[in-house]
Amino acid sequence: MGPLTSRTVRQPAHHRFAVTDSADVGAVRRAVAGYAGRVSADAQFTAVAERAADELATNLLRHAVPGGWILARPMPPDGVEILAVDRGPGIRDVAAAVAGRTRTANGPGRGLAAVRHASSSFDIHSHPGRGTVVLAVVVAGHHPPATARPPRRWAGVSVGIVDPCGDGWAVIEAADALTVAVADGLGHGPNASIATDAALDVLAGHPDDLDQYLRHANAEMRHTRGAAIAVCRLDPGRDELRCLSVGNVSARLLHAGGQHGITSFNGTLGLQEAPPRVRIQTCPWPPGAALVLWSDGLTSRIDLTADAGLLAHDPAVAAAVLHRDHARDRDDATVVVVRRDGPPP
Repeated sequence: MGPLTSRTVRQPAHHRFAVTDSADVGAVRRAVAGYAGRVSADAQFTAVAERAADELATNLLRHAVPGGWILARPMPPDGVEILAVDRGPGIRDVAAAVAGRTRTANGPGRGLAAVRHASSSFDIHSHPGRGTVVLAVVVAGHHPPATARPPRRWAGVSVGIVDPCGDGWAVIEAADALTVAVADGLGHGPNASIATDAALDVLAGHPDDLDQYLRHANAEMRHTRGAAIAVCRLDPGRDELRCLSVGNVSARLLHAGGQHGITSFNGTLGLQEAPPRVRIQTCPWPPGAALVLWSDGLTSRIDLTADAGLLAHDPAVAAAVLHRDHARDRDDATVVVVRRDGPPP
C-alpha cells in the first residue's frame, strides 16, 4: 500500500473492522497507524490517530453489545477518518458522555472525551435502542480541539465486500460550485474498481460539463466491464442542481422539509459504442438543502425524513448511519451526503 497521490479524484474507500475482542482493537490501531503513514511522516500525528482509534474500538468492545465495527480510511490530503458504528443500546446522555461524566462498570467513562480531545473534527449520533455512530478526523499539523475546524459540507462512506471496492465516489470543488459523483462498477473486486476509476477520472478534466460527460466517460470505459453512475453539479450561485443518473445509483434531494427523488435512466456506461440516452435533470438547490447519493448496495427505498436531525450531523456521520441501517451486506455499498450551508428558505 503506497502513499496517496493526486492522480485521481476518487476518494479512498473505508475498510471495515469488526470489533468483538481485544485482538480486534489492536488490528484497528495498527491499520490506522498505516493510514496515517500514507498521508504524513509526522510521528505525533500517527500517535494521535492511533490513540483515537484505540479509544473508539475499546468503547465498542466495552459498551456496544452485541458489538460493532470501525470504518477507517486515509483522508486526502493529510488526514485519517475513523467512524465507530454499532447497533447497541445507544447513549442516553450524549453531552455527559462526551464530557467524560458517565463512569460505568466497564470503565471510567472518559473514552469519548479523549477521542474528542484528539480529533480535529468530532461528531456523534446516538439513538436509544438503535445504536451510535462516532466520528473522529485527525489531521496532520492541525491542533485540536475539534471546535476549531469549520463543519464539513460533504463526506461519504464506501465499503466493499472485497478489496478493492468496486464502488467509488468523488467530489470536486471549483469556481464556487461543486460536482459530486457515485459510480458502481459492475460486479466486485479489481475489475469493477477499474471501471469505477475510469468513470470518475473523466470528471477531473471538466467537472462542470455534464452535457459532454456521458460521451467522454463512455469512450474511456469501453475497455472496462462498465459501471452505473450518478453525477450532480451543485451551483449555489444559481440555486440550482443539475444531475444525470445511469443505472442503479440513487439520488435524492431534501429541502423545505420534503424530499425529491432524481430519476435514474436505464443503461450502463462503457458497454456499447454509444452512451445510454439520458436526460439531465434540473432541481432547486436552496440554502439548507441536502443531497444524498447511494449505490444499490443499499436498499433503494430510504426515507431520508425519518430521522429529522440526521442530516444536521457531519455528512460522514449521516452517511455511516444510512449505511448501517440500509446496507444489504452482500454488495459493495456507497452513500455520499452533501449539504448547502444556511437555513432553509
